[in-house]
Amino acid sequence: MHRTLFLAFTALQFGCSETGMSGSKASNDDPSDPLVDTGVWGDDPPERDDPEADEEEGSSEETPPDDLPDDPPDDPSEDPPDDPPYEDPPVDDCIGTSDLVYVIDRGDEAIYTFNPATLSFDLVGELDCGIWAGSPGSMAITREGVAYVRYSDNTVYSVDLETMNCEETSYDGDEYGAFGMGFATNSDSTWRDKLYVANHSQLAVIDTETWSRTVFGTLSSQSELTGNAAGELWAILPLETPAQVVRLNKATGSVEDAITITGTPSPSDIDTFAFATWSGDFFIFIRTYGMGQSTDVYRLSADGNTTLVAEGTGMDVVGAGVSTCAPTY
Repeated sequence: MHRTLFLAFTALQFGCSETGMSGSKASNDDPSDPLVDTGVWGDDPPERDDPEADEEEGSSEETPPDDLPDDPPDDPSEDPPDDPPYEDPPVDDCIGTSDLVYVIDRGDEAIYTFNPATLSFDLVGELDCGIWAGSPGSMAITREGVAYVRYSDNTVYSVDLETMNCEETSYDGDEYGAFGMGFATNSDSTWRDKLYVANHSQLAVIDTETWSRTVFGTLSSQSELTGNAAGELWAILPLETPAQVVRLNKATGSVEDAITITGTPSPSDIDTFAFATWSGDFFIFIRTYGMGQSTDVYRLSADGNTTLVAEGTGMDVVGAGVSTCAPTY
């Protein structure tokens, strides 16, 4: 991918911007890898002309053992001790990833950016992940310009947001079932993040290198997740009474904060939902049952104020994702 090429290029040299594509839809009735310090070996030491002198000088020194023990492995749950601060990310970080919200329209199976400032949708590209995947159902966005898209058969595909090239990952989701997902940084002082997922009752983290899943907590009902660069993981529970957005502990899954949602449709009327955090607010995408219905967009502030900001978008938004490159507050 472009990230690998970029790093290779910078090595030879010594060593989130908005997607501006056509196909805009107005929001109205018209519808980590941590940097690897490779180091550089210096010049070889000059050869000695007198091997006997070398032997004499080295006779008083012990020969170091050939097999030195490896350094102990890092704890995967913690950042390395030399973890650079968030302000000093990798040189290619966030290139190719907009800091806006991304959404999936199930109707035309395409990815759009959603601009919270203008409430407009702009086409990124159409999905082409094969006829056997079913329909898209959820999405998360990496810092490197990749969308992970879960399909209705619970497979996960990797989509390059620049080329829209789509490849199936090795994730096996038959046992876990349908889930929402989102990235959150490990803390507010690092750019390193993890992919969190939630099905109807369990919270888990997925290793995107091996695509193994580790369950660490529980939820009361089906949820979607979103996170940010402040190290916060949030879940929306629109099927609860009252509906809530909750901040979760990333180690235990316990609820650390809760915001009540008002003014949204009743749980029995909700067909599809998605949400993402952006600059301290939450943007909730809800489509209700009924012929001709399309997604409405709500803004939820941190103090619990819920506002309908876009009605009848003409879209069927089933997934929303935002990278941890997005503004936090």
